Amino acid sequence: MCDIIECQKCGTVNYLDPYFFWNWKGNVGCAECGTVYGIHMIQGFMYDGPTEQKGAKADILPLYADKPLKGYEAYGPGVPGKTRPFECLPREVYLGRADKVMFSTRGRPVRGWAPQPPSAGIGGSFGYRWDLEHTAPDVWKEYQERIKKGQVGEW
Repeated sequence: MCDIIECQKCGTVNYLDPYFFWNWKGNVGCAECGTVYGIHMIQGFMYDGPTEQKGAKADILPLYADKPLKGYEAYGPGVPGKTRPFECLPREVYLGRADKVMFSTRGRPVRGWAPQPPSAGIGGSFGYRWDLEHTAPDVWKEYQERIKKGQVGEW
């Protein structure tokens, strides 16, 4: 859920993300024509505004803007001079990609990390004898370092 400011001059809908504008008072610029609107938000609700501020400078730009009556014309986050960058992007952990786990909690190498080498076949499974030293030399070196440091536990 976000609040919007619809520009009276050009019809652009400027979207204000609620996290930044939760308790905020200031001037917001239109992404299309640059018209400045004064707003006052309290607890995520528009308390005062939007009122046009002639001759004022915008304190901040909207996060996203579009023109719903003109098809797919839109300004995404981070367009210079139009919208501000979205600095709260999720960390890599939350982007839906699997983590590359090469060692178990006890420090032993696991056989199912990704990406598997082409020799693993379609299912990505090695036989019972898994030659880690030749299959993945970099993991083998890291495993030997962990043994030297005492980071490898018992099975």
